[in-house]
Amino acid sequence: MDIEKFLLVERARLNAHLPTKRISLEEALSSSNPNVPMKNGGSHFFDKGELEVLASLVPKEEWEKLKFPILIAMDHKLGRGAAQVSGHVESKVIAKILGKEPTDDLILYRPEVAIIRRKLPTTTQYMFRL
Repeated sequence: MDIEKFLLVERARLNAHLPTKRISLEEALSSSNPNVPMKNGGSHFFDKGELEVLASLVPKEEWEKLKFPILIAMDHKLGRGAAQVSGHVESKVIAKILGKEPTDDLILYRPEVAIIRRKLPTTTQYMFRL
């Protein structure tokens, strides 16, 4: 197996916990048991309290655009301990929580990632890029 195939297999293994689809804040709030299916066959459940906190930070017109889970991409190309949140609304809400200026591809550093994961443990997930 060459190195590129090996890396693809490893990335798939590392990201087996990711959802097969994401749902909007609007969908999650209207569900009695908000969750998404995962690649590994399980389900990922969202805490209603977290969803309500996020709903208070985002204008109602953007609820359909905010997708869950919010993915925090760990990428070695960004440097050690750096991660990225993509998506306009997703980046905006994470920036608001951290008191940062929003950008469409928001770069986070290890202490910021820790803050976000502590405040939003069920509505955010790590993903790995190799």
